[in-house]
Amino acid sequence: MLIHAGASVKTVQLSLGHSTPTVTLNTYVHEWPDVLDRNRLLIDGALGQHETAATPAVSRA
Repeated sequence: MLIHAGASVKTVQLSLGHSTPTVTLNTYVHEWPDVLDRNRLLIDGALGQHETAATPAVSRA
């Protein structure tokens, strides 16, 4: 529930009492399937780009 609500690895680790974030990732890495797409969107937004993997560029030819 925490992961799907957008909680960070560190937050999940602390909440579940895991000794390290690595333990959390090794256990729940499959629950973060959209993390790469979300990171791409954040970087594109920071760079002022409107074209992302989720919204492909329209051909201007």
